[in-house]
Amino acid sequence: MAARGWGLPGFVDLAELGTGAQGEVVLARHRAGGPAVAIKYLAPGLLGDPAARAVFRGEAELLKRVVDPHVARLLHYEEAPEGAAIVMEAVPGRSLRRVLDDRAEPLGPEAALTTLKGSLLGLAAAHAAGVVHRDYKPANVLVMDGGHSKLIDFGVAVLAGQSGVGGTPSYMAPEQWAGQPASSATDLYAATCVFVECVSGEKPFRAPTLEGLRAAHCAAPVPLERVPAALHPLVLRGLAKAPAERFGNAVQFVGELEAAAVRAYGPDWERRGLVALGAVAALVAAAIPLSLLGGALLAPGASSVGAAAGAVASGAAAGTTAASGAAASGAAASGAAASGAAGSLAYGQGAVAADVAAGTGGSTAKGVLAKIGGTKGAAAGAGAVASAVIAGWFLWPAGPGVGGESHGALHGHFTRPGILVGQPNMPASETPTMDLDLAVAPARAKRGTLVRAVIGFHARTPWGGSYLPGGQRRCYGEKANRPDVEQEYGFGFGAGYPPGLGKKESVLALYRVPPAAKKEVPQGDNAVVVKTTKEVTGESEPYVQAQCAYLSKRTETRTFTVPGGNVLPPGDYLVAPIMNPRFGRTAGVGPSVTSEQAGAVTKGALPGIRVLGG
Repeated sequence: MAARGWGLPGFVDLAELGTGAQGEVVLARHRAGGPAVAIKYLAPGLLGDPAARAVFRGEAELLKRVVDPHVARLLHYEEAPEGAAIVMEAVPGRSLRRVLDDRAEPLGPEAALTTLKGSLLGLAAAHAAGVVHRDYKPANVLVMDGGHSKLIDFGVAVLAGQSGVGGTPSYMAPEQWAGQPASSATDLYAATCVFVECVSGEKPFRAPTLEGLRAAHCAAPVPLERVPAALHPLVLRGLAKAPAERFGNAVQFVGELEAAAVRAYGPDWERRGLVALGAVAALVAAAIPLSLLGGALLAPGASSVGAAAGAVASGAAAGTTAASGAAASGAAASGAAASGAAGSLAYGQGAVAADVAAGTGGSTAKGVLAKIGGTKGAAAGAGAVASAVIAGWFLWPAGPGVGGESHGALHGHFTRPGILVGQPNMPASETPTMDLDLAVAPARAKRGTLVRAVIGFHARTPWGGSYLPGGQRRCYGEKANRPDVEQEYGFGFGAGYPPGLGKKESVLALYRVPPAAKKEVPQGDNAVVVKTTKEVTGESEPYVQAQCAYLSKRTETRTFTVPGGNVLPPGDYLVAPIMNPRFGRTAGVGPSVTSEQAGAVTKGALPGIRVLGG
């Protein structure tokens, strides 16, 4: 680490995670506190090469596009004459490569299917953003102690449709060998190769030479000898030589995978797979010991060896992954109209809460983004999120003058979601969730400074399912009109907005430190509320049948000019996207349910701003 000679200001290296031709990855922590992060530094010998810098910068740009719990997130990118760095989440996990190498036998079918499902969900998020990974392999899949996995290392990723040879030969699709345009099918082929290796103990194609390996991938029949017969159709289609003969997309692959797994191993296959995979992974030392990350990262109910937030660098200076730390606040409303502002919430058939409609310009149309009819909602992310961990990356601004950037993140879920949605047998792992990624710049400002807050909103809203006594889900789809599926419901952050806001207006709540604790999410209305302009981009709300939920996301940018000291005195403040930014504001058409009854949980930390005197 000393040979690098440059590091991000304010960060202290804790451990080296990996090195390679492109550079090194270190575990680091900011001097001001907060969780540890993984930082990928461009190698000193490449700093003078404009092409190498461009590739490194391009990797960060691609990572900004991808936001998903199954992909390790990009938090920040910084470039200076002395160096370049990509800041990522840090996860206490180990690579799937190490897990497989340390075992003397293959993974069981359920554990292998669990690994494949998690990876496919991560790839689906990348593909939805137009990104093709191109180097999916066991070394780029991180397995955490609870059996959940994250996809990392987008070092050779490209936008869909771009050509070029790149990847790892043992997992490269026929079109990759020919340098043809990359597509989602390219990644699905690689994912199937890894699945075959997990379930059989051997890579699907082997050869003593590179040319022999190319010929095997391009022309040899699909090997099925050691694959369970019930899974042959998945493997045959996933390893089809022609991209058009593979699954149409990763979501479709997940749907077929789940159907095959239920037929072969029963409705409880995924729970058993997670337990089995977690037990195997726990025997392999994690790349990042949990003790280095700090106990503050653990969510309620997570064990000391539980899941963790973010990304890890595994192997050679890879480990970069996804998701812009910027974003938009918001609320999800099942069967409701949700306004475009953070934490605002509207619900009911074509109705909208009066304070929301007046204060945020929220749509009175049916649906979260004013386009979905009936009792439906929005969503982002999947999996057993009740035991997941939120990385609240809090950087308290430092320095003498105007400048800097501050980041934070909020996560919300319910420990008793069945009470909210009217499904008594709904397990905690199916909870609706909401995540806000927050960035404020400049983090040091004075009167008259224009400040921008970027808020990334992602939510998961289950809809169209019913749950049996054992917790098994039956999904009837987004157009389900049945009395036994979820009732109309809504949820969000905060306590609403003041009336009188226009469609392009919003607010930010600034909590003085003290009395607010800078590492805790504040409560109450003891804040300075500043009016902002608002721009919303990237709205999407697909219904994902495999998850039986809506997945929604958008990015919201709010700007304001720092007022005079009579309104905002000099000092340190936490920047909240809404007053009282706690999770759990609930609503529904049935009996009233409080956030406490549903077990609402808020995790994370807010970004800070230092208002300078003068």
